[in-house]
Amino acid sequence: MRKLLRTVLTGVSVAALGFTGTAVGTATPERSVDLPADVLSAMQRDLGLTADQAARRAVQQDEADRLDDVLKGRLGAAFGGAWFDAESGRLAVAVTDAARAGEVRAAGARAHVVRHSEADLEKIKGDLDALAGKQSDNANRDKPNRGRSDEVKGLVSWSVDPTANVVSVTALARGSEKAVAGLRKYGDAVRVEYTDVEPSTAAFLDGGDILYYGAFGGGYCSAGFNLRNVNNGLRYVLTAGHCGPAGTAVYGYTGAQIGTVQAAFFPTWDDAIVRVTNTAAWTQGPWVDVNPSQGGVVTVSGYSDSPVGTAICKSGVTTKLTCGVITAKRQTVTYSGGQTVYDLTRHNACVEPGDSGGSNYRNSGTRTAEGVTSGAQLYLVGGRYRCGAAVGLPNVSWYYPAAISLPYYQAAYGATLW
Repeated sequence: MRKLLRTVLTGVSVAALGFTGTAVGTATPERSVDLPADVLSAMQRDLGLTADQAARRAVQQDEADRLDDVLKGRLGAAFGGAWFDAESGRLAVAVTDAARAGEVRAAGARAHVVRHSEADLEKIKGDLDALAGKQSDNANRDKPNRGRSDEVKGLVSWSVDPTANVVSVTALARGSEKAVAGLRKYGDAVRVEYTDVEPSTAAFLDGGDILYYGAFGGGYCSAGFNLRNVNNGLRYVLTAGHCGPAGTAVYGYTGAQIGTVQAAFFPTWDDAIVRVTNTAAWTQGPWVDVNPSQGGVVTVSGYSDSPVGTAICKSGVTTKLTCGVITAKRQTVTYSGGQTVYDLTRHNACVEPGDSGGSNYRNSGTRTAEGVTSGAQLYLVGGRYRCGAAVGLPNVSWYYPAAISLPYYQAAYGATLW
């Protein structure tokens, strides 16, 4: 097994949205990808795909990701959102102007005429974010946030859902009546679903390979992606912000200290970097350990911010290598402790305690970093917290996007992916 910093990548085992073993399109891709055997196995197990379908999916997602950026810029105010459609293997694009549907189809995407533009839905989400207290942005993390308004009390998450052309809000079944009533002014642009379970951060329980915080054998999380400053040689690990504050000592699975938390942000954001000072004891590189208890690695190069419907894979301390699908982007979530985090990516993966901070990555021709695990809806089963699949319910999990974290840490510390 490779001697590397055990990037105790957090687990997100996705119960593939819309996947029941059906093919992801029928066209033969113009190019193919050589996915590692363990990755293929996980995608087949979790997404119900054959090896050929998994390889085809990787090619199709690359093309969909490219078109997403192109069409969003081209359509402007008529853009209603986009998502990867697994059935056709193509990007689906919502437009508010029926006259522009042909433009979408000509580009190679599927067109859906909708009522609300993405900009209008994002405005509603922004209203809710403001009520939740958001006022800082990524460029000014030290600026304090306002307090949370009672007008969103009982709302646990919200984000724009391009597939339904609404702002999708999840509210507690009890105690959210006032907040839900306040959403009626938005009409059919908002859809409310209910839950009996508040989200909680997935951290500080048993696992396999771990990053200990404060002392060896103490509280722990998973590591995400290795970073470095190529100019001065300093090394870092990207992980979750809620795992521990700046200055906290961090130890690895051997008991040797790795370093200390250089910077950590939670709530509002949920990311952090650990400064690796004990470089003699730890070897780093562009690797993700795909099964922390048994070894085996994949290489991650660059980062992505993929659309809804994209399949991702994750490696983590507790749930090991699993694969799933992105179900919402830029979702605002309030955890059970009252902390609100913005811009999370939601997916239908199994995340359990000990997985926080672990890596989530897109498996296309090149594996790219998507983010680090933040939290999940968990259920108490036999004395321990489990993901939804353990009790026959859908998995609801979140990661904090690398597309937000990495530009910040590069600007602040010169830290980039290995």
